[in-house]
Amino acid sequence: MPKVEERLENEDLDLDEGSALSPQSIRSELEDIYPEANIKVEREQYSIFELNRKFGRGQVILDPDFQREDVWKNRQKSELVESVLMGIPLPIFYLNETKEGKLVVVDGRQRLTAFFQYLNGDYKLTDLRILKALNNKRFGELDQKLQANLEDFQLIAQVIKPPTPDRIKFDIFDRVNRGGTPLNNQEMRNALYQGKSTVLLGSLSQKEVFKNVTNNSINSRRMKDRYLILRFIAFYLWNNNILKDLNGEIIEYKGDIDEFLGKIMDYINEMDNVNISHLEETFVKTMKNNQIVFGENAFRRVAKNGKKQPINMLLFEAFSYLFTMLEEGYCIDNRDKIYGMCVELLKEEHLNKLLTNDRGRGIVVPEILKVMDKLKERILA
Repeated sequence: MPKVEERLENEDLDLDEGSALSPQSIRSELEDIYPEANIKVEREQYSIFELNRKFGRGQVILDPDFQREDVWKNRQKSELVESVLMGIPLPIFYLNETKEGKLVVVDGRQRLTAFFQYLNGDYKLTDLRILKALNNKRFGELDQKLQANLEDFQLIAQVIKPPTPDRIKFDIFDRVNRGGTPLNNQEMRNALYQGKSTVLLGSLSQKEVFKNVTNNSINSRRMKDRYLILRFIAFYLWNNNILKDLNGEIIEYKGDIDEFLGKIMDYINEMDNVNISHLEETFVKTMKNNQIVFGENAFRRVAKNGKKQPINMLLFEAFSYLFTMLEEGYCIDNRDKIYGMCVELLKEEHLNKLLTNDRGRGIVVPEILKVMDKLKERILA
């Protein structure tokens, strides 16, 4: 098994550093999907003023977690404004339109940020090499004609619109962002599904109980922690028949983990605050219970030759689900009994085969959750 910094075993492809969204790994699948898929990408034109107004209304999303490049220096921002005032065409922007009509910036975040900040008077133009007379001027200090020229400047954007499937959006994002660090699927989901879901995942990933039970071994830099937590929430809701679409129909899990997780984030965004709080309480409860029973060995396979094993993603989902069904006091009083039964289960060939063969795709999770249901019955017997 390849060594990874975050010590997370059985990772999904979209969590592996360097192989995230590898075109080779998904190209054949996408070639099968593209001919049938409903792909909608349209060329749109916006003035800088219009986009700035939309941004002020929360209709343009500049998510700093989504694109991680260094923040531009004042000189770069100034050169961009100078280019516009000179009438120089800019490279195309890429936006994703959500079902609510909001625009998520896929490519062009730094440029739009520079424009919005300048219109807001946040910085002065500096180090201009051509329009030198404008050095040290804020937007409000420009001649009114120049102000109008900047505000009216037209930006060309390719807008990815609903109902383009997530997996195709991911491929488009990959093509657009190949110049930098490839974004993994969780980072993209974090941009596509801004709202209660992203706030919840960010909050849960910072919980001390989560950090303690995982021994701070899941690095948050590439959102591996949020991905891990989202998968637990997704299968917890699914296995409890809580997930329903707008028509009241149960949302099914058909083995496509990315499509499923997208639906989960969409679902959480529509949840009321009471149910959001219940999810948070459930998460804290199961993390505490796992720590009570397993200590520093939580979510890990049985040690081999005395060597501590890395956290296993499927075991995180499995034991997180199991301990939602047990109360803290019961875990404290029956710690040795529960621990012994779990360790015996981890030695079984059937479970180990499931853990080994899945490779993070999530296909075996329903079967593993059934194993956990049976284990719960034995524990409480």
